[in-house]
Amino acid sequence: MIHSRPQTSHSRPEMIHTHQTAPTQFVEANGIRFAYRRFGKAGGVPLVFNQHFTGTMDHWDPLVTDGLAATREVILFNNAGISSTSGEVPTSVEEMAANAAAFIAALGLAKVDVLGFSLGGFVAQQLALANPGLVRRLVLVGTGPRGGEGMATLTPEAQAAFGATYANPDELWLGVFFTSTGASQAAGRAFLKRFRLRQQGRDPEVSEKVAPAQITPRSANGVFRVGARLTISGRLSTQRW
Repeated sequence: MIHSRPQTSHSRPEMIHTHQTAPTQFVEANGIRFAYRRFGKAGGVPLVFNQHFTGTMDHWDPLVTDGLAATREVILFNNAGISSTSGEVPTSVEEMAANAAAFIAALGLAKVDVLGFSLGGFVAQQLALANPGLVRRLVLVGTGPRGGEGMATLTPEAQAAFGATYANPDELWLGVFFTSTGASQAAGRAFLKRFRLRQQGRDPEVSEKVAPAQITPRSANGVFRVGARLTISGRLSTQRW
C-alpha cells in the first residue's frame, strides 16, 4: 500500500523552466522526502526519469532533458538515499520501484511514461510490471532484463572505469559512457561541460555509502533464476512518440 502526505512544497509550477532553472521541490511519500524537478511543456502524460548507478538529477544531460521537454513535461527525481532525497538506499530493485510508484502517486499522477537508464532501467521495468495501469509507455536506455546473461556483475571495462582514480572525478563518466576514440572522448567532454552548467540549486553529490549500497540490488537483479525473467505487459503502448 502506498502512503503519502502531500506537502505545499510540491505544488505544480508554471511550465516555464528548463533543466538549468527548474527549482528543486520536495514531496513526502512512504516516510521519504523525495527531491524532484518538473519542467517542460504542460499538459499530456509526464515522462518520469529513473537515474543510473550513483547518479543524481544533475547527472542527466540537459541536451536530452531539454530536448524532450520542448514537447512534453519532464520529471526528474532522486530515489531514497540519493543526494537531496532522504532515507536509505533500498536493498532491492523491487523496493526502488515501490518508492518510484509512491513518489508518482504523491504528485497525484494517474498515468505516466517512464524512462530508465542503466540501474534506473531495472527500476523502470519493475515499476511497469508492478503497476501496469500507471505506466503507459516505457523507454529503456543502456540497461537489460532481470536475470539477463552477464547482468549479475559489472563488465571488466566497467570494473576498470569505476575502480580507477581520477584527478577530476567527473572524468569517470568518460570511460563509462564513451569509447576511447578521439571523437567519442570529445563528445564526452562536451557532455561534462553541459552537465556542470547548472550551478544554482545544484544537487549535492552522493555520499560514499551510495555506490556499495546500490551494488547489492543491482547484482541481485542480475542473477538468473528459473522463471524470474522480467516480462513487460503487452498492454504497454509501442507507438512512436
